[in-house]
Amino acid sequence: MKVNKVPTELLRDGHLKGAFTTGETNLSAINDWLLNPSDLDTNPEIYSVQVADNNIEDGQPGGLFFGVSRIAPGNVHGEFYFTKGHFHKKIDTGEYYWGISGSGLLLLGDTDGNERLLAVEPGAVLYIPGKTAHRLINIGQGTLAVGAVWQSESGHAYSKNGNLFKTHVLKDASSIGYKVIQDQ
Repeated sequence: MKVNKVPTELLRDGHLKGAFTTGETNLSAINDWLLNPSDLDTNPEIYSVQVADNNIEDGQPGGLFFGVSRIAPGNVHGEFYFTKGHFHKKIDTGEYYWGISGSGLLLLGDTDGNERLLAVEPGAVLYIPGKTAHRLINIGQGTLAVGAVWQSESGHAYSKNGNLFKTHVLKDASSIGYKVIQDQ
């Protein structure tokens, strides 16, 4: 029997090689959700998501997607860069994240508005239950790379009327290097 080469590989630095698609998100896409928005003289890329191409369509039942999110280091007026964050369209579906490189936080929010933070470091395995919004925040000085597996029928439900979260994470001189502020 012949052994075939796999179409997609995960490299040690958190990049995919081979068959994948990439989506990129710039500052303008999250600017209105910042505690103190930027004046947008520049519009840097904040994060990218690479998804392995497995010939499964979004919304197709029974499949899984595999991807890697890479969040750049940086901040706007002290607030660390973050992903948009989302619930799943099929709200009761869960997801797994795991830390590949960098240092970050996973912000989780339930449908009642309760929020909590989990540390994301290389090797950390994080389960995101259904009915839970999730956002990655890069609190480190290097790129935060996080792997993910989710059901192909999950979909993504981004907020159309504003930020899903009330929690903001800002640089701080404390021993942990950040402080948490919540909107009222």
